[in-house]
Amino acid sequence: MQLITNNKPQIAFQAKFLHSESLKQLADYAVEHNKFEKLNQARKNIDSSFLMTRLRLDISKSQDGFPVVSFTRFQPKKTASTPYELEDYVQTKTVKFEASRKMNPLKFALEKFIKLGNGAPHNNMYKNIVKD
Repeated sequence: MQLITNNKPQIAFQAKFLHSESLKQLADYAVEHNKFEKLNQARKNIDSSFLMTRLRLDISKSQDGFPVVSFTRFQPKKTASTPYELEDYVQTKTVKFEASRKMNPLKFALEKFIKLGNGAPHNNMYKNIVKD
């Protein structure tokens, strides 16, 4: 989904992903490098199953300066009848990926995000992060 405000595209990931500054930076990077369609298709593939699961994307660097991308999975609390807010979820798993060389962290994150969405929900990366 893309919203236009002040002639600058604003990306809204609402279904599966929790808002994070890293996700906003990734979406902006994808728009700047004409990769938004691939990013959006990956998002749709990721959103296709496990509807109650939410993910948060974080981008950082290791002490060696290599990019690190982490996906954190959140499941609804058993006491939440209809989860609407972050307080209605509990963190269940975090999976980190570290690049083997120095590169643009946003490019690395985009590659991992697209890989997560390719063939989802049947690829091993998706099964590891979202399903298992």
